[in-house]
Amino acid sequence: MTRNQREKTIRYYGATIFAVSIAAVGAIMMTVTSSPQMKGAAFLWLPAALQLIAGVWFGPRLGFFAGGLGAYAAGIVAYGGWGLVDIIMNPIAGGIANAMLPAYLFMIFRINPDFGSNPSDIGKAIIRIIILLIAVLVLGTLPLFIEEIGKGAHIVALILLLVAYPLFLSDLNVNKRDVLIAIFICIFISAVSALIGTSGVVLAGQTWKAAILGTGLGWFLGDTVSSFLGLYMLAYFTNRARKIGLCD
Repeated sequence: MTRNQREKTIRYYGATIFAVSIAAVGAIMMTVTSSPQMKGAAFLWLPAALQLIAGVWFGPRLGFFAGGLGAYAAGIVAYGGWGLVDIIMNPIAGGIANAMLPAYLFMIFRINPDFGSNPSDIGKAIIRIIILLIAVLVLGTLPLFIEEIGKGAHIVALILLLVAYPLFLSDLNVNKRDVLIAIFICIFISAVSALIGTSGVVLAGQTWKAAILGTGLGWFLGDTVSSFLGLYMLAYFTNRARKIGLCD
């Protein structure tokens, strides 16, 4: 087996593992944080972080496979969602908007997925990711217990992740230009994903106004929070992924 064949095989295995992970985590998110207006529309879609990474690491096609198939499987497991509306909300929104689109945008804007970082202490990186993940989970699920907080919890989570960038990435000497563009990419792809998902809700019978206010806005905020978390993971783990052949 040549080196190119070996690396291609590793990426196929990696994309499959990501698809399974997205399906597992996504099924939990769809069950726990599902929108009351529409089954499968999760207000905190943590797999958006994995879908972003899959697209950037594996490229548009394998990224679509991992992000789209994983999201579709999550819907089937969580609520038996396999119809046209579910295809729009899960493999199309998850595969195209959350995975394939960032893959192309990172290439178009020539963004190095590690943002120029080369973390030496992987243990510290994992601890930081766990801290951020716990904070996002607590804030993202808070509205389930305190309804009055609503989408404000997601906004607080977004602010927390943005404020934490200088603190958590200061020792990595990241390329600020790449990080800034990547932040805007996360906002853009989350908006596209939310729009696609909202169109699925409309197809299911709701008005655009009800779908946007009831599902679309929460979808956008939840995806943005999770994709921001994905940027941290790219900065910390891309070089490790390169060493084992998961990405260029």
